[in-house]
Amino acid sequence: MQNQSPQKFILPPLMIIGVLVLFIDPVLGSALIIIGIARLLKNPTISVSSLAMLQEVIQQQKNISKNNLDKNFSNIQNIVTKNTLLIPNQIFNTVFKKIRLEKRKKYLQIALNSTLEEAQEIISQLPTSDRILIEVGTPLIKIYGTEAIERIKAMAPGGSYIVADNKCADLATREVTMMANAGANATTCLGVAPIETIDNFIEECEKCNIDSIIDMMNVENALAVLKKLKKLPTVVMLHRGVDETEFSKEKQIPYYQIKQIKGSFNILVAVAGGDTIKEVERAIFNDADIVVAWKNFYQPNFETAQLAESFLKEIQ
Repeated sequence: MQNQSPQKFILPPLMIIGVLVLFIDPVLGSALIIIGIARLLKNPTISVSSLAMLQEVIQQQKNISKNNLDKNFSNIQNIVTKNTLLIPNQIFNTVFKKIRLEKRKKYLQIALNSTLEEAQEIISQLPTSDRILIEVGTPLIKIYGTEAIERIKAMAPGGSYIVADNKCADLATREVTMMANAGANATTCLGVAPIETIDNFIEECEKCNIDSIIDMMNVENALAVLKKLKKLPTVVMLHRGVDETEFSKEKQIPYYQIKQIKGSFNILVAVAGGDTIKEVERAIFNDADIVVAWKNFYQPNFETAQLAESFLKEIQ
């Protein structure tokens, strides 16, 4: 005896109804349109976590009462679950306007590298600011997998920009898709990876509608790598590694390369490897757009909020 198939939706009427309902109930209308798109793409899987992302976007764009939004989304989640219709996060990233970095702003990227429990405590103490980027550090992704990205996105305030620091070195298509499906707004690739991998990484990030970051740790000349690429990434990161900092005290962050890169390309430049206020000042003085800090935010303490405020003050 064959299993009973889930309830079917006819695409054209579903999307037409969604558009009509959109003007009356933006939440339900948007959900119907998204489900229609998923059916069109013949993708049978959509996660309820994606509905939370949709809820976040509509809350910002439509300025709907949160209580009404929560109530409506609870009903939609029940309907979707019963019909076994699930939508991947990449469809949401494609259909809705993504969170974008602005070239006129300076950002503080806080790297979370300890545990999810400590990450939650740190996030809860951070000041509200669109200049704070939250990084799911490489250790967290290695320990928890892509679940780390999903959970940190859920912990963070609505509209937070999430960086998945997976440090791709090969199989770019697969890794970018994984990070995008987990809800990341940006992901990273190593500058020492093969040029073919980096090109593929940037192209796949564009397809998934997330930002590409090329981490130039252990790359002597970042500009030379950029000149070999078919397309530019969203961000290039000049990075002095932790082991370099600990065991090669003479190794400096190549701040001088910031102006070299910006003189040749219209691109955002991030700096990682300096965690003191003095190093942040130096990075901003040399025109860095993003400063990455991790050591002072490795574990939560009573100074977490104060440290974040101090760092923000320096980058503004």
